[in-house]
Amino acid sequence: MVKLNLGFAPEEIRAGLVVYGEGRALLVADYAPGAVRSRERALTAYARLAFPRRPPPFVLQTNGREFALVETVRGREVAFGGPEILPPYGELLKTPSPPPVEKRRLAVEEKILFIHSTGG
Repeated sequence: MVKLNLGFAPEEIRAGLVVYGEGRALLVADYAPGAVRSRERALTAYARLAFPRRPPPFVLQTNGREFALVETVRGREVAFGGPEILPPYGELLKTPSPPPVEKRRLAVEEKILFIHSTGG
């Protein structure tokens, strides 16, 4: 959960699913109807804010039909398609954690997540 304090009242934001392994987050996934790619950036911001010291390597946004897999550190989409793009759990365990999120980036990520979660 991420608590945002940018509006009139604090707002709690949650992701749909966090996959853990070996004591760390491996993947943050979320479901929302509609355009998958329009939500990638907000989910990446969420992952960086929820796990600033050890972000998960990937985020996964889906609408149930389409899936987008995004690298958390670069925010770059690495796969798009159906459920076949989901990385196997064993591959997630082998993927190293990205470096900690720089403190100056956290304020930017909070604003991005606030804009996406409140509709602007």
